[in-house]
Amino acid sequence: MQMQQQQQNQNMTSNRNTVSDKELHYLKDFLSWELLAVKKCKDAADACTDPAIRQLIEQTGQMHVARYESILAELHA
Repeated sequence: MQMQQQQQNQNMTSNRNTVSDKELHYLKDFLSWELLAVKKCKDAADACTDPAIRQLIEQTGQMHVARYESILAELHA
């Protein structure tokens, strides 16, 4: 039993840079959601007349941009 667990751990370690189809689908969805959030924040900020609220919405949009770029950077690493 312990030998089988060691083999599974070695396989997981050797395949760490391989992304499964399911994981790729999740990443694609997550990136799409982040882009949608950025677009919604931009639309909301453009429609907002209160400067303080507008600034908060823009900061939220920037947070989503940073997440998107962070994920892409990790995928390219």
